[in-house]
Amino acid sequence: MARRSPEISGLEWHPGGEFSLGGEDELFLVDQRGLMLGPAAEAVMSTLSARGAHGTLKGEIFVDEIELETPICSDAEGVHRSLQRLRSSLVTEGVRPMAVGLHPSAGFGAADLAASPRYDRIGGEFAGLLRTPTAAFQVHVGAPDPATALKVYRGLRNRLSVFRALAAGSPYWHAHDSGLACVRPAILRSYPRTTMPPALPTWEAYVEAIELAVWAHEVPDYSYVCWELRPQPRLGTIEVRVMDAQSSLARAAGLTALVQGLARHAVESPDLQDLPDEVVLANDLRACRYGLEASVVDADGSRRPMREIAARALDDARKHLTPDGLDGLLDAVQAILVEPPEYVRQRALYERDGMPALLADLAARTANVDC
Repeated sequence: MARRSPEISGLEWHPGGEFSLGGEDELFLVDQRGLMLGPAAEAVMSTLSARGAHGTLKGEIFVDEIELETPICSDAEGVHRSLQRLRSSLVTEGVRPMAVGLHPSAGFGAADLAASPRYDRIGGEFAGLLRTPTAAFQVHVGAPDPATALKVYRGLRNRLSVFRALAAGSPYWHAHDSGLACVRPAILRSYPRTTMPPALPTWEAYVEAIELAVWAHEVPDYSYVCWELRPQPRLGTIEVRVMDAQSSLARAAGLTALVQGLARHAVESPDLQDLPDEVVLANDLRACRYGLEASVVDADGSRRPMREIAARALDDARKHLTPDGLDGLLDAVQAILVEPPEYVRQRALYERDGMPALLADLAARTANVDC
C-alpha cells in the first residue's frame, strides 16, 4: 500500500523551544443579548484580523468565531498577558466576545462558514456536520526533538481526561441541558479525523499513522488530522486540544501552566506505559459526562476518582515549576478543585435566572480580563 514520505508530507520535526508555550483562544462573537452574530460578524471580522506584538487575531471556520493566538512564550504568565491584551483589544473595539465550549442557546442547523480555500474544502467534505460552532482553549508546548516530543505526548495523553474534566464548561446545547459536564466533544466526534490520540510507541509509528490517514482521507497534509492531542512537527510542539474555551483567563492561564508542568514531569519522570486506546476513549467519555466527579483509569492502570488524579497531576506540575518560580498560576487550577466546577456554576445560574442571565454572565466574564 502506497505511503507518502516524510519529505512530501512535511512530518520532519522542526525543533521547538524546550517547554515553550503558546495559546489559542477561540471566542464567539455575540450581540448585546449574547446571541451569536451570524453573517453580521463578517463586517466585524474585516476590521479585526491583525497581527501585532501581543499575538494574532484571526477568523475561524465559522464567521462568528475568532481565534486569538499568542506568540511563543517561555511560561504561562506570558500566555496570560498576551491573551489579556488581545481580549482587551476586542472589547475596546466594541466587540462582545464569549468564551464557552458550545454556545448554550445556539440552534441546531447549518452554521455560517467563512470563506477560504482550506475552509471551503472542509465545508465541502463535512457538509451538514458543521451545524453548530464549538470553541476550545488550545495549548502548545514545545519540544526540541521527536524523542522528547513523544515523552511529552505519552505523559499528557495518559492524563488527557484530567484536562477535559478541569476545563469542562459546556453543559448546555440548543437551549437544553445536555446532562453532560462537557458537550462540545459530542459535536466534534461527528467530524472526520477528529478522534482521541492513539498510542505512539515510536516516532515512526506517528509518521506511519499520519501518512496512512492523509492518504486514505485524501487530504493535503497532517494538519487535517485533528487528534485531540497531536504533535505539530512544523511548530515543534505537542498541542492539547481537549479543553473547552475558558471565560476566566485566570483559569486558562492556570491550565496552561498545568500543561507545561506536566510536560516537564513527562520528560523527567516518564510513564512506563501507554494507556490502551480504548481506555483513553473511555476516560474521556466519563470526563465529558461527569467532569470532576468521574472515576477513570489512572496512568498506572488502576481506577481512581478524577479529583484524586487531578490533585496528584497538580502536585506533579507544581513540583517541576516551583524551582523556577512558575507555579503561582497553578493556584487557579487548585481553585477549580475547591470551588463549584464551571458546569455546576452555569447550571445554578440558569436554574435561578434563566438563559438570558447565563449568556450575559458568560459575555461579562469573557470581557473581564482580570478574572
